[in-house]
Amino acid sequence: MARSKTSLIAAGVALASGGLADAADLPPAPRLPAPEPVAEEFGGWYLCGDVGVGINATSVDLQDDPDPIATGISSGFLSSQANQAYNNTTLSPFGLIDVGAGYQFNSWLRADGTLEYRSGANLQSLYTLTDPASPGFGGPAQFADFYRADVSSFIGLVDGNVNLGSYWGMSPFVGAGVGFADNRVSGFTDQGIAASSFFESTAGGYFSNASKTSFAWALMAGLDFDINPDLRLEMGYRYLNYGSVETGGSHCLAGASGGAFSAQNCRGGVSNHLSSRNTLASNDFRIGLIWLMGAPPPPPAPIVARY
Repeated sequence: MARSKTSLIAAGVALASGGLADAADLPPAPRLPAPEPVAEEFGGWYLCGDVGVGINATSVDLQDDPDPIATGISSGFLSSQANQAYNNTTLSPFGLIDVGAGYQFNSWLRADGTLEYRSGANLQSLYTLTDPASPGFGGPAQFADFYRADVSSFIGLVDGNVNLGSYWGMSPFVGAGVGFADNRVSGFTDQGIAASSFFESTAGGYFSNASKTSFAWALMAGLDFDINPDLRLEMGYRYLNYGSVETGGSHCLAGASGGAFSAQNCRGGVSNHLSSRNTLASNDFRIGLIWLMGAPPPPPAPIVARY
């Protein structure tokens, strides 16, 4: 009996030794695959700012109020054959700067509000009035005025932007905005001359500074570039419709010869003002920065199983 127990124990030890040897020969435990990164729908506040240039996209169609021809005919100074025109009216480019704040709702939608100042634009136009039978002169007469003024604007917009995807750290977007534009005309001067078959005189004056507030809207597109998780560089184009411009009242100055005649040349001594008949638009090219406040941290390193 004792011999049988001894044999069983010996057999068990042999089997156990063989099992341990086989376990030592097993391959190492496999590593778990790294989990796929999960895109986080980040939402949060951001600050933004841009600089750029605005190039006029429409002609400036100027008009007088009151109409100088109607005033001249009613006063007996002009005939019904008189005609007028604004020639070579131009508005030079603006320089612009804006700042704003917004909210990133998710990875594809954001909205912001911006305040913008535009300046440096120069308005010029040559006004001519011709009357082949002016009662004031007893015959043909012609008037010419060279206008020059500075134009600036203060613009507030609420914008919505849609991200069209992300490609190699670059994100194209499109957007639209609505708001207001306060357009200011300043330093408006008038250098004029009047001539007929028997008389010629210089004349002129100036217009008071004035501003006009109008509805504004914009369409935009561009590219965002990731600098780091908190900062983006933005380059974009914007079409901006920013309303109309208007001067204050006119003030006549005596001419170089014939003060009374100069007063007639300056709208018969009646104060008037100029405005744009149409709304103005601009092609804007901008570059700026977006700072994400509290952007999400980078994803954690992949987990590796250890045995």
